[in-house]
Amino acid sequence: MHSIRGRLTGALLVAAATVALIAGAPPRPPSDLRVCADPYDMPFSNNQEEGFENKIAHVVARDLNATVINYWWPSRRGVLRNSILGGFCDVMIQAPVGFDPVATTKPYYRSTYYFVYRADRRFTLRSLDDTILKRLKIGVNMIGYDYTNTPPAHALGSRGIVGLVGFGNFLNPDPKADHPDDIINAVAKDSIDVAIVWGPLAGYWVKRQSVPLTMVALPDTDAVSGMPFAFSMAMAVRHRDKALKATLDSVIDRRRGEITEILRQYNVPMIELRAAAAPAPATPAGDTVRDSLLVSDSVYQGWKWFAVYCFRCHGEDAMNPILPTAPDLRWAVSPTGANFPRDSFVNTALNGRPDKGMPAWKVLLDTTAIQELYLYVKARSDGWLKPGRPHRLSDLQQKTKSP
Repeated sequence: MHSIRGRLTGALLVAAATVALIAGAPPRPPSDLRVCADPYDMPFSNNQEEGFENKIAHVVARDLNATVINYWWPSRRGVLRNSILGGFCDVMIQAPVGFDPVATTKPYYRSTYYFVYRADRRFTLRSLDDTILKRLKIGVNMIGYDYTNTPPAHALGSRGIVGLVGFGNFLNPDPKADHPDDIINAVAKDSIDVAIVWGPLAGYWVKRQSVPLTMVALPDTDAVSGMPFAFSMAMAVRHRDKALKATLDSVIDRRRGEITEILRQYNVPMIELRAAAAPAPATPAGDTVRDSLLVSDSVYQGWKWFAVYCFRCHGEDAMNPILPTAPDLRWAVSPTGANFPRDSFVNTALNGRPDKGMPAWKVLLDTTAIQELYLYVKARSDGWLKPGRPHRLSDLQQKTKSP
């Protein structure tokens, strides 16, 4: 599971995120697009340029009238400092939105983890809470240390399901030691009952099995462990390469159809890219001007969480941040700002950003509370919710009934 191991970092993986840039990387002509790529990581990329990242890189290069120059480095520990952060390449074709060490573009696809099992087993798995899982042999992609295990491994551990069969280890220095389809082969051969696999890997390798296999999507987030399962994926550049990021954003807009078609050819299972923004509450009957502080129960709860936990760093009413490392959250979720989708916002809030002094709020808040926080921040970002203490229609009705 090399790509997940190398890219779904932060909450998932690589600890080599805050390394300094390495000076002296070779200059390149303006017409070159230097792409960071793994030489042994299908369906994402390989040194024969057969992966979907390779194909997408050429779509981007054609749009820019540039030539792809691949910089090959396996997705192992140190991949960032030995590739993009070292200045040896310009762009990673795939990284999770909001991944701190790099600047990420607009997302171009979103996927989640999947149950994979033989169709003839006739399971009816729908969630990690299905009791049958405690009697099955479950395969997961493991990383090597508990804090870097994949989200399903964490979520199963939270339920006391620890007798798992581990596949893959991105710490192994041999880039060809773990073939990414080993876990799918194990399901097809019936040596394990079910696997839980990142969507792009599952879709690609399931299609190549002679035995019919069933795929069932996990939810966006896990209510028990608070771990996210769905991730929006984007391209990544160095933080200082703002002009290149803006250029790639434009390319994604222009070529989104071509990129999506490539993903479909590789059987990448995609879910809705962005959660719909919460609509502004309707104007109560008889009002001619909408109450700009009238909110739904969810947004109201989000304001309460914000007022207790977040304002000390991000400022009252989600404006005028107090700490220099705390971003304006209205900008963070705005389409014209960082454009953080809901899943990245939830993931960041749950797991924190220790290098920037942000704690992991999963100790005090569950996923539902953080999703309510997102709705409040998004309402402030969209502009229809004004600063101040919001109220609900039920509050107004209660005041009307009071003597």
